[in-house]
Amino acid sequence: MGILQPIWNGAFVYQEPVCFSADRDGKPTGGTLLYRPDEILSVTSFDGSVFYRPEKDYILQGRRLLRTEASRIPYLERSVYGKPFTGAPEAAWFRLPGGEEYIAVVTDIYRWQVLVTYTHREPWPEFQPETCGRSLSGSMERLRAGGDFHLTFYGDSITAGWEASGCNERVVDVETLREYHASIWHAPYQPAWAELVTNALQARYPQSNILKTNRAAGGSTVRWGAEHAEELLSPSRPDLIVMGFGMNNMQESAEDCRDAILSIIHTVRRAQPDCEFVLVSPMIPNPEIAGFQNNQLPAQQAALYQIASSLEGVCVAPVHSVFQAMAARGKHYLELSGNCINHPNDFSVRIYAQTVLRTLGVL
Repeated sequence: MGILQPIWNGAFVYQEPVCFSADRDGKPTGGTLLYRPDEILSVTSFDGSVFYRPEKDYILQGRRLLRTEASRIPYLERSVYGKPFTGAPEAAWFRLPGGEEYIAVVTDIYRWQVLVTYTHREPWPEFQPETCGRSLSGSMERLRAGGDFHLTFYGDSITAGWEASGCNERVVDVETLREYHASIWHAPYQPAWAELVTNALQARYPQSNILKTNRAAGGSTVRWGAEHAEELLSPSRPDLIVMGFGMNNMQESAEDCRDAILSIIHTVRRAQPDCEFVLVSPMIPNPEIAGFQNNQLPAQQAALYQIASSLEGVCVAPVHSVFQAMAARGKHYLELSGNCINHPNDFSVRIYAQTVLRTLGVL
């Protein structure tokens, strides 16, 4: 199954990233795997061009990889992403507690992330998403019946595909609402999660012609989504909308977010009464950043479940809980992020896709 093998199931983990760095106090970080490997099949650079060797480049201690003294595995100096705060407004959002340092946006952090593929024999001890395909009976019936199926994605930059190494999405500008081509192209050229979900659904239901539309916009909030739902969503006549907001309004109340999402649903259903929805909670943001701490994302995810329990044809893809589970297993944020701040790397993009597909009953 490769890139869509769920991390919570099976005995194989594909290209799990590790990233070696240090915290503010100089303590080593990174290198912890989700499982204790039974056999390591490969340890490579981000693009697969360099294969690292046991004993020469790394040793394994339980669930942790350690660099050797002569290791070729890259080490991410703290100074690359941890910067002194000098008052720049664009850096103020990302200050650490105390305000003297901030985390910089580093969109090429993948160059320091090493990919580990391995087998294991351990059960997953943390949270895992559940299938709720029965809540989307209309979509499942249309997919099984065949014919055109209109699948629309709606959300922020994560839904638009930013930081996926093979992002190739038609999305919208947050201010002008004009469509543009969002393209990121570097090895290993992995598609954005919207494309991964679409491709998996098309493979599962070959009798259907899945027509994908991505109406996500970088920098958007769920309130923006409510304001523009009619003009952006109704024209595509969606059968199913996969909606992923939250990262840009992480400190807003769960009640306000719930009201905005309900507004989107009601707006769409005025024109498309049978449209169904998958509500996607976002990954965790960088926990070092002061303004990201004590955020409302867990409460907002709970509000998504409240909506799903009160409306037919709505279910939740709990991405946030999956990322909390990975953090509980010792994954450092630099191993999950594509920009050090709030975007997923390729591995985390796959977690989004796996969670949504599990919710739909495809995995």
